[in-house]
Amino acid sequence: MATAVGGQREIEIHHHFVWGSEEEAMDAVLSAYTDRNPNVSVAEEQTAINALRLMIKSRILREDPPDVWDEWPGANLRPTVEAGATADITDLWERTDMGRAYFDGMVDVARFDGEFHAVPLDMHRISNLYYNVELFETAGVDPARLSGPDELAEALPALAEEAEQPIAVFGRNPFGLLQLWETLFLAHEGPDGYEEAADGRPSPHRAGIRAGFDTLERYLAAGPDNPEFMDSSDLEFAFSDGEAACMNNGSWSTGHMAGSDMEFGRDWDCVPFPGTDGTHIVNTNAIVPAAHTEGDEAVTEFVEYMGSADTIERFNTVSGSVPPRSDVSTADLHPMSRELHDAFGGRATQLPSMCHGLAVRPEQVVQLKDAVATFLQDRDADAAADAVVAALS
Repeated sequence: MATAVGGQREIEIHHHFVWGSEEEAMDAVLSAYTDRNPNVSVAEEQTAINALRLMIKSRILREDPPDVWDEWPGANLRPTVEAGATADITDLWERTDMGRAYFDGMVDVARFDGEFHAVPLDMHRISNLYYNVELFETAGVDPARLSGPDELAEALPALAEEAEQPIAVFGRNPFGLLQLWETLFLAHEGPDGYEEAADGRPSPHRAGIRAGFDTLERYLAAGPDNPEFMDSSDLEFAFSDGEAACMNNGSWSTGHMAGSDMEFGRDWDCVPFPGTDGTHIVNTNAIVPAAHTEGDEAVTEFVEYMGSADTIERFNTVSGSVPPRSDVSTADLHPMSRELHDAFGGRATQLPSMCHGLAVRPEQVVQLKDAVATFLQDRDADAAADAVVAALS
C-alpha cells in the first residue's frame, strides 16, 4: 500500500527509463504529478530493464514488491499475473473507458482472461528500416521499392561502396539479433504465419523460420565485425554518426535521432522493413500495480494519471515514442511518431513482439535468444530453425 511519510502519502515506483529522452519523459510526467498532488510523494527507483525484472521478481518472492513498476505486458507478464502478484484494475479501465481509447493491440496485451492488470504507457514498432537518405540515394537504392528482405540484401554491396557499414546489426544480449530475426520471419512468412508460430504452431512455418536465418546470415556478412559486442545504443550511434547506411531497430530510436545532428526527412528517414508493409510488430512499456495496492485510492489515482490521455501525450512527445491511445493530440509529436500513430489507428495489423515477450512466455524468450546466439557463432540455419520450432512448440 502507499505509505504515509511525514504527513504525505508515498508511492513507490520502479522503472527502466534510465537515460536519454525516455528518462526526460518519465521525469516530466512524475514532476507534473507531484505538482498536481502536493500531498503525495513519489519514491522513484531507476534500473536498467533486465536488472529491473530480477529486482521485481526478487521483491515479489520476498512479499515486498513496489507499489507500481513498468514491464512489457502480454505473455511476458502472465506468470506474474497468475502468481497473484498484480492488481486487478478492470474497474479503472471500465470507469475511464480506456478500452475504447487504447489501440486494439494494446488492449489485448493488458488484459488477462478478461481482467486488466496493466496500463500501456507508450508504443513502438519493431519492424522498421532506418536509412541514411544521402547514402541510399548515392548508392541508387530506393528503400520504398525494396519488396522484401532479400532485395535489401542484394542492395548491400552498392551501399558498402558508400558507407563503412552498409547495415548495422547488434547482437549483444542477444536481443538485437532476435528482434531482427522476427522481423525477417514476418517478412518471409507473413502475418498469419507469424501469429500461428507465436501461438504454438511453428512446424508448418519452418521454411519461413529457416529463411529468416538465411537472410540474417547475409546481413551479418555485410555488417560490423563483432556484432556480439554491440548493443542498441551502439547501433544508434553508428547510424547517427553516418557510419551505417541503415539499421533495424524499434521506433525508440526516433528519440535518439531527434537529438542528433541529422534532420528527419533530409538526412534520415524510416520505412516499414521490406516485406512488412501493412503489418507491424509492436511493443509497449506498461505500468503495472502490485496486488497489495488493490483498494488503495492513492495508487489507483496514480495509475489512472499514468494512463490518461494528457500523460500519454506528454510522455510520448518527450520520449519520441508513439501514444498507444487514439484520443491524444499528435500536433507536437515527432513527424515519424505521428506517421506511426496514424498507421496504428488505421487498418494495419498489430502483432505482439516475440523478443519483448508480448507474444511468448519468458522461458520461450530465453530459448529464442539462445537459438540466435548459437546461430551467431556457428551460422547453422537448419539447427537454428529447429531450435526456434522447439522453443515455440
